Amino acid sequence: MPDHPRAALPDAIAAWAVRPRADRLLRLGRTSADLAAAIASRSAGGLVAPSAAEGWGAVHVLGHFRDVEELALSRFRMMYRMDDPSLPAAGMPDDPVAWGLLEDGASLFDPERLAADRQYGRDDPYRSAEAFRRNRERTLAFLDRLTPERWARSGIHPRYGRLTFDGWTAVLAWHDDNHLAQLQRILESGDAGAQPP
Repeated sequence: MPDHPRAALPDAIAAWAVRPRADRLLRLGRTSADLAAAIASRSAGGLVAPSAAEGWGAVHVLGHFRDVEELALSRFRMMYRMDDPSLPAAGMPDDPVAWGLLEDGASLFDPERLAADRQYGRDDPYRSAEAFRRNRERTLAFLDRLTPERWARSGIHPRYGRLTFDGWTAVLAWHDDNHLAQLQRILESGDAGAQPP
């Protein structure tokens, strides 16, 4: 595979990348509580209905959080053990053939396919939120054990190139903000399972 110099990060991710590591870890540590608070007064059944504007319901966002967190910890374990591994991420890499994507329309990590294949719409939203919480605790515990030398290790993102653990935590912090905002829009778009008074 050709060398992957670091490409420019999108502005929203770059904004997290320049912040202190402690800020990124604080964001990652707050997300479980933010998710729980957002859905606390909602009925499980009401969290399933997709939003016309977003295409996903709250349960889909929660399933996505859960599955991305599993992927994140897998990426981190690869980075810990291997030198600059090529890591799956959403979307199409700039050079699909170099990434082994020979079939039309394939991607390394396809959130829409996962939502369909794993039947997010049938999930219990509270169990998904709890699974995410457990996964995030594992991720944070893993990051907490990294030595300064290990924090400098990197993995190759298909679009952004080489990212250290700091870079990947910036991606996760942005991802959390992005999908928490999406969840809020879904919840505000209608009754979204509000409990009757």
